[in-house]
Amino acid sequence: MKHINTLPFTRLGHAIPKAAMLAAVVGLQAACAGVGPQPPLPISEVVSLSKAGSPTDQVISQLRSTRTVYAPRGSDFGRLADLGVKPEVLDSIQSRFVGDVELLTRYYALGESLGGCSYCFPQPLELSNLASGGNGMAPNLPTGSYTGGGRPPGVPDWVPASPGTAYEASGITVDEVAQRAKEGVPAEDLVRQIETARLDGVIAQGGFTFGTKSSVGLSGSQLAALHQEGVPDPALDALQAKYLAQFVEYQRLRYQNWGKGPSFN
Repeated sequence: MKHINTLPFTRLGHAIPKAAMLAAVVGLQAACAGVGPQPPLPISEVVSLSKAGSPTDQVISQLRSTRTVYAPRGSDFGRLADLGVKPEVLDSIQSRFVGDVELLTRYYALGESLGGCSYCFPQPLELSNLASGGNGMAPNLPTGSYTGGGRPPGVPDWVPASPGTAYEASGITVDEVAQRAKEGVPAEDLVRQIETARLDGVIAQGGFTFGTKSSVGLSGSQLAALHQEGVPDPALDALQAKYLAQFVEYQRLRYQNWGKGPSFN
């Protein structure tokens, strides 16, 4: 019987010695252990840099270099603005968050997952602990099993699994929410109106192109401005939740229409 050489070959056709192959595997494992997801930049650092007058591009660069993505509620943007975080940074925080939500929806539609990598998902915030010397980060970190029930894993559980309203339902715009707040509509009524209506003007309509991120229809600085205009925090949280629920639904339908995966249900 003819002997078949089962050793791996290089591109030049020479067999790689087993000892060298073992050394390469060990080296690769060590390298992978050293390049795993690093801890996120605490939001307290963003606040400190902002209060110190650091240029906005420096703060944004810190977020990018650490690959930090937060999962802020709508009211968090007003609180961060009150702490001195600039509009450009707020927009970057929201843009990075929405980008990750789109990616998580895409993975879910394609049957992929980031598994239990807690630092690979948007990081929840708990800004209330900043006053007592905390870092503003929530203690419970997300994983691939963080949420469910039709919601892409890793998307915060305060985002509804479904927009909960039909497309023919009455619509409401962000400007209308601001106007109703100025007119003195109670917070609980505003929240109910947001939750039972279709949020108009926040989801960009257009063709489906792989690798192209969707535009952000509700920016961080816009939410902060609404806070300054007197929109109550519960309504801001409802706006962010409704926007993201509609965004996830839109992305899901894009993939279904292109035959890229089953429904979440």
